[in-house]
Amino acid sequence: MSLRNEPLDWQFESNDPYIPVYHQGDLVGFFKPEYASEIIKFLNEQEVLKKALKMACTDLIKKMGGDTNKVNYLMGKYIITSERPKHGTRAIAVLLQDRQKELDLSNQEFAKFCDTFKLSPTELNNIYAGEAFDDSLLAPLSRILGMTKERLLGVRDGCEESSNI
Repeated sequence: MSLRNEPLDWQFESNDPYIPVYHQGDLVGFFKPEYASEIIKFLNEQEVLKKALKMACTDLIKKMGGDTNKVNYLMGKYIITSERPKHGTRAIAVLLQDRQKELDLSNQEFAKFCDTFKLSPTELNNIYAGEAFDDSLLAPLSRILGMTKERLLGVRDGCEESSNI
């Protein structure tokens, strides 16, 4: 086989235009024009939200009479608690809430729906409260959520492969 007919690992396309993108005066990269404005808009919105969170945390600490040097710690704490949980009982509670929205059911209707799969309203509320649950609930939860028991166990126990929930 001729080496000239094989594609090269490294190539360039000189006809594709790219525009420079700057952060605080420093060049950080190049983007295609059709993507650049959306990316910049998103990044600027993130900066505004971060500043707003910092102001709110600073105000909260001042009102509580705390040390304003702990603003970044408090910000980090709020960011962690606002992220979608990837594992544990809280992650399963979020999956249950997603399933309820997917089925377009009220809280009471969803509790009845879960009860038909042998997950009592009390057990459902315990999961929502973040309490650990017994392996005997894996089968009803897997039927309610439409996922295998193994994947559900991975979400509960924090296996890496389940991080794409």
